[in-house]
Amino acid sequence: MGSSTTTIEIEVLSPAPESIQYLSDTLTCTFDSMCSINPPLVQGAEVEFWSAEPPLPLGLELLEDGSISGTVRSIGDSNHTIYASNSGGTVQTNLRIITLHMSPNSLSFPGHPFYWTIGEYSQVIPTYDGGLATSWSVEPPLPPGVILHQEDGSLRGTPYAVYPLREYVISAHNSGGSVSTTILIDIRDIAVENLRYDPYILDLKQGEQIGQITPTWQGGTPDTWEIDPPLPDALMFDIYTGEISGVSNLIQTWSYHTIWANNSGGIASTSLQIRITSMPPDNISWPDDQYALKSNESANIPVTNLGPHVESWEVYPDLPAGLVIQSDGNITGVPTERSDWNQYTVWANNTGGSVGLLIWIAVHDLHADQSDLLRGMGETNWGGWPSPILPIGEWAFPIGFTQSGYGSTIPVISASHVGRGKMLGYGHEGWVDGAGVAETEFSLRAVEWVCGKNADVGLAYGAGFDEFEDELQAEGHTVHLSVTPADLSGIDCLLDEFWNGHDDQDNQNLIDFMLQGGGLIMGGHAWYWSYSNSDVAHNYPGNKIAKTSGLFVSHAWGYNDVDLSEIPHELARPHAAIEAIRADRIDNQTLSTDDAAIADQTLSVCTGVVTLDFDGFWSPLRETVNATGWTVIEYGTLWQNVGHNMGEDPVADTLLRVEAALTQGLPAHELPAHPSHVEFPGEVPANATRISRTVAIDGNQNGLPSNFGYAGARAHVRMSTGLYAAPGEVVTVTLPNYTIDSGTYVLVGAHSDSLWSKDQLHRHPQIVRWWYVDDETMEVGNAFGGPIYIAIDPDSPLTDFEVTISNAVKAPMFVLGETSDFEWIYSESENPAPWAELISDNFIMTVPSHEIRDLSNPTELMDWWDLALEMEHELYGYLPWPRVERAVFDAQISAGWMHSGYPFMAHDLSVAGVVNVTHMRENGDWGMFHELGHNHQWMPSTLPGTTETGCNFASVYLMEELVGVEGHGAVGPAQRASRMNSYFEDGSNISNWTVWTALDTYLIIKEEWGWDPITEALTVYYTLPADEVPSDGTEEFNAWVVHLSNATGYNLAPYHAAWGFPLTQATFDSLDHLPVWVDDPLRGEYFVYDPILRNLSSPNPSNATSTTISWETYDNGTNTTLMFYYGTSDMGNQTSGWEGSTSFGSTTVGYHSQIVTGLTCCGTTYYGRIQASTDEGSVWFGPISWTTDYLDD
Repeated sequence: MGSSTTTIEIEVLSPAPESIQYLSDTLTCTFDSMCSINPPLVQGAEVEFWSAEPPLPLGLELLEDGSISGTVRSIGDSNHTIYASNSGGTVQTNLRIITLHMSPNSLSFPGHPFYWTIGEYSQVIPTYDGGLATSWSVEPPLPPGVILHQEDGSLRGTPYAVYPLREYVISAHNSGGSVSTTILIDIRDIAVENLRYDPYILDLKQGEQIGQITPTWQGGTPDTWEIDPPLPDALMFDIYTGEISGVSNLIQTWSYHTIWANNSGGIASTSLQIRITSMPPDNISWPDDQYALKSNESANIPVTNLGPHVESWEVYPDLPAGLVIQSDGNITGVPTERSDWNQYTVWANNTGGSVGLLIWIAVHDLHADQSDLLRGMGETNWGGWPSPILPIGEWAFPIGFTQSGYGSTIPVISASHVGRGKMLGYGHEGWVDGAGVAETEFSLRAVEWVCGKNADVGLAYGAGFDEFEDELQAEGHTVHLSVTPADLSGIDCLLDEFWNGHDDQDNQNLIDFMLQGGGLIMGGHAWYWSYSNSDVAHNYPGNKIAKTSGLFVSHAWGYNDVDLSEIPHELARPHAAIEAIRADRIDNQTLSTDDAAIADQTLSVCTGVVTLDFDGFWSPLRETVNATGWTVIEYGTLWQNVGHNMGEDPVADTLLRVEAALTQGLPAHELPAHPSHVEFPGEVPANATRISRTVAIDGNQNGLPSNFGYAGARAHVRMSTGLYAAPGEVVTVTLPNYTIDSGTYVLVGAHSDSLWSKDQLHRHPQIVRWWYVDDETMEVGNAFGGPIYIAIDPDSPLTDFEVTISNAVKAPMFVLGETSDFEWIYSESENPAPWAELISDNFIMTVPSHEIRDLSNPTELMDWWDLALEMEHELYGYLPWPRVERAVFDAQISAGWMHSGYPFMAHDLSVAGVVNVTHMRENGDWGMFHELGHNHQWMPSTLPGTTETGCNFASVYLMEELVGVEGHGAVGPAQRASRMNSYFEDGSNISNWTVWTALDTYLIIKEEWGWDPITEALTVYYTLPADEVPSDGTEEFNAWVVHLSNATGYNLAPYHAAWGFPLTQATFDSLDHLPVWVDDPLRGEYFVYDPILRNLSSPNPSNATSTTISWETYDNGTNTTLMFYYGTSDMGNQTSGWEGSTSFGSTTVGYHSQIVTGLTCCGTTYYGRIQASTDEGSVWFGPISWTTDYLDD
């Protein structure tokens, strides 16, 4: 038993306070004043300790009983927790303490109202009671230059503008409140001082313009001006500025006037004296200082007299015959004959004096000019192909015409009056100094017309005309060599080239030279220049002076035989043709059909090349179109006899060309909505939303190699945007900077076929618009509207990029693999544009939207077309095919039912079928396959006569393999047999081997080996070295036979020779290692083949009395029998004279031998040949020779 102990501690705590509560939970204090709150009500035990968290504001204390007291030293609004504690615990309560300023009061600004002057410094300090103001405000704002100082509320500053007296309310603020007072401030101007006019004495002539006489002064700016008495008639006093201006109209003696200048600072005055007296004639003018008049036409040169009255008019020397000066100074009349430029002095007289004025006048007779140049001339023939020289100026005229390379008649020698000078242009630089005798005679006559007789003639440096010096000197001219436009002094005229290296200053020197009376003869063609340059109107050197000279060099070309025997028709002059067209349509001066046709022909060679900034040419034509209205061409399908009939109304044809030039040349913001768009390509609904969209463009477009000659191989590749430009509306396109001048275009419109060659138009001839990308942001459009494309130059190094297109309309666009059928049916197909696009990886179709609104299976349709194009690509073997082919369906196309190219074009009558996949699966479309086949034809493998044959590979292949039908009656057995019978009965004439007959040749190959060998043979051409590419028809025939034979593994030379191919022996030799195709269906049926034997031989020596004849039958021909002829002499290829013969019978392909007996022994030499006979003749093989052996002993 035991025990243990432990220690415990016991602590007895006081009971804890239960709660504390102040009478208010908010204590409000005034800054810098005594503030307190009574002790809180405490429940529970006594509180031993008090504390606050956070600490109380500066100046307040928490006392022992929990009360708070003190003088607050800081402004603020704070929340505090008050803790009451003893040993038993702690309780707490919350208290908010707010400390505010004492509100300011009794605010005043001593000395108000205030009258201050601009430019003088002022300061006013206010007084107020109460608490300190912490901020100040004023309403309305103080006058400029005066500020309300926030430190003390003072007004300080230097006002710099006049402000009328007005009230301002100024307020002082602090946290305790605010106080306001109202004051008046008036900012007055500086008084005007030292007012004066210079001059202040105006001694004027009647009608004298005094300009503006402006007063000067010192001090402030006048607010108002006054004058008394008023100024004389037509002199004006500006009551706002004090300026005096006008004209002294009425004569008067001295008048005296007082002028006052007033402002808020005071008044100043000064005096003015005015007298108006008479003056001699003056201020007489004409609209121009030189006038070219047309002979035998009424003329009027009106004078403008803004000076004193003129009592009489005189002129020296006498005016040209038929002109007179009237009593009012106007020169009028009908000049009756040509007159060179002359300077006339016109005298105006009155009692105050006389004045003489200078004016130049000439009378032109263009018919007489043509007569001077052409008199006695006839047919001429010049070297080199010329370009047209279009005489588009008012005083320009044609001289000689030839046929263009495109069939029309073009002027290739033209001339013009230019200012006081003359110019003559040749379409080729080699013509300036003549050619043969007649041509040189004309060139010398041209020099005399341009330069005058016995002239100082300059030959341009580097132009190559120096050899013309002797002929010119023989005509009495003085010749100056190596003349440049930089120095034209001392010469009457210059002979130069259109295609020159002149800079802008040189061209201006030439213009000034002609305007002042100098002559210029130029020659040059632009057609070759245009091959590597663009914009002939502005960039071709000779056209940089064309707006002044009136002679425009076109980029077309013509032949060099020029008829100079007849004076051209008056309407062969473009300006006359334009006037006649205008008179016909506006003035009801109807042209005859013949004259209208001439006018149309004249202008047709101009409107397509002369740009719209040649105002003298275009202004009257545009005026005529505006007066008559734009041409609406009724839409019609291919078979309908509707639309515009070309040639029926030549004037209408001309206006149609003008419309085309306008719609193709006007900037986007000037393009109208051409009314014919309603007919075609169609309207954009009035309620269609215009949108802005950013589109991704694949700039990696290589196009096709140029040997795909029917494919538009190097055409700009069109990248679809799914957007449509409404007719005549401006669309903004923004592109990356690196696309500028990369050869990229924005194309508006899909229907790019030009229809000018058509006799009847079912739509306007040109309805697409190409916009060259020369800026990051472009305005584009189309008068007819159209789909918007980004057209990529196949040679440009672009990559993927984005374009933003604004103010466009959504077009229906289905993209295979991107657009679902659901999206198409319920969204895309309803987009409002009138044209839609169906797109796959290999093919794009542009079709009228109304044709596909109800299309429910676009995926199935475009899968089918994508496969069709893929099969074509594989058939022709150029893989991978680098371009997505396009088909655009049009109301009318430039040629045929459809035609190849990029895009390939078809009539819209075809659309219903090609967008119906069931129809296509069951029927196909031979024409579509055919045209797409054209796009796959490689020129070196397209044999002569097979342009319309090689494309049909695609038609046959797809109709048979994709559609499962024959596809065309022409490839049926009956027609093929009939064609081949006719062809072979006619002797296999290769000149008749075209289209279907040629196709038979290929189809027989296809039926034996399938398409693969044809594909393989075509593929060879794509990588041929340049020196192996066939260069003419014969080479093409031979190359094809070699490549096709290698592809089949058979020698097809005999087969193609049967068709008449002009095969060379080299071709036969190159294929003799291959077996001949002896089973072709021509044999015996259509053509009798000759056999081919080779390796004919005999042992040497042979047996004594016999030998074995061996040979190889390479081609057994048709029904061939062999006869061997032999003897001791070679009798050649004839049956007579041989000593012996033996029949070898028929033969087959392979190696054969026969024994010939009955020979003479013992060293006798024999010769032998084989005659191979067919139903139509025979061929011989050999000779061979051998010697018989000796008999055994």
